[in-house]
Amino acid sequence: MPFSQEPPDANVINVITLDSDVERLLANSLVDIGLGPELRLEPSLQQRFLTQLEAALTWCWQEGYQKTALLCDGRLRRHVRRLIERKHPQTAVLSYAEIAPGFQIEVLRTLSFTDGENVGLF
Repeated sequence: MPFSQEPPDANVINVITLDSDVERLLANSLVDIGLGPELRLEPSLQQRFLTQLEAALTWCWQEGYQKTALLCDGRLRRHVRRLIERKHPQTAVLSYAEIAPGFQIEVLRTLSFTDGENVGLF
């Protein structure tokens, strides 16, 4: 519980994760531009992603989780960071490989695009 009198466990990282379909969509949106991959996600999907992240972060803050990271596949980490940095500069983006041994992950929320809407890439 975030509001308990006990000190928080220093070995627990509170995270928001990405649903496997969201990770797949982001991975499929990486386009090689000659200097490495670049995320080319349709603007409406970018907005949808940011809106869902905002809702998840708001829930975390309201529940007392002031420090929450976004956890994703390492291939997506820098692209996701770039996507969210303007609106959420304080939110860390971590890859699974960056979690050191001895740390536990506490998944607070998972971002998902499972409401039946069509998604598109360009």
